[in-house]
Amino acid sequence: MADFKVTRYRIRINHMENKPASPFSVVFLSDLHDVSYGRENERLLQEIRNQEPEAVFIGGDMIVGAKKPRTHAAVALMDELTKRYPVYCANGNHERRMHEQPEKYGEAYEDYSEKIRSFGVHLLENEHEKLQIRRMRFTVWGYELSQEYYGRWGRTALQPEQMKKEIGSPADDSFHILLAHHPAYFDTYAAWGADLVLAGHYHGGMIRLPVVGGLISPQLQLLPPYSRGLFVEKGHRMIVSSGLGSHTIKLRVNNPPELVVIDFL
Repeated sequence: MADFKVTRYRIRINHMENKPASPFSVVFLSDLHDVSYGRENERLLQEIRNQEPEAVFIGGDMIVGAKKPRTHAAVALMDELTKRYPVYCANGNHERRMHEQPEKYGEAYEDYSEKIRSFGVHLLENEHEKLQIRRMRFTVWGYELSQEYYGRWGRTALQPEQMKKEIGSPADDSFHILLAHHPAYFDTYAAWGADLVLAGHYHGGMIRLPVVGGLISPQLQLLPPYSRGLFVEKGHRMIVSSGLGSHTIKLRVNNPPELVVIDFL
């Protein structure tokens, strides 16, 4: 695995009644797939410390949901993170399939989720929690899509009304962060009311070409939209991480793993 890079984004808040008292940073992690950068992820942890974040957000696929699930590196990382920062975590397709199929994976998901919750991780399974940083009010939502949304052939439709039934509506005037692993549904997330979506899943398109961008998704879709970067739709924003690890297809070309840092101004 190539070493990771730090990618920084700036989010300027124009809402006069809900602005931070001073600028601050948060860190976003996604798609670790149980990779470790140094012993017990010490190099990754040190870089996170260097950024001095006020919180850590996690967008799923931190583990490998396989016949013999791999969770050690992810669990150890979250154990260390919660000693310094509030950590808010949503599930990706790897966690979700373990959650949905206990007949196949046994108690692996329950063991994983209980461990990270015992450290203090806010694991949001179609849930939300309130958070305040530098006097700015946030609502953090975790949204899990079922496995049908990750199929290789075609795209299952998702409507804002379905999201409202599953997780509720962003009804107050806080800043709504949606942790939603699959970026393909940005239009729906925006229509639902997310101010900022944090997503991953595409691994940056695995191979990145000049002008073209990401070449292929984990579902073998060519030229997937929203493969990496910052996207804006009618004032709603989405940041897509290229992720920190790989699993079945261990391929990255012009596409280093990344640690995402977000500055709120």
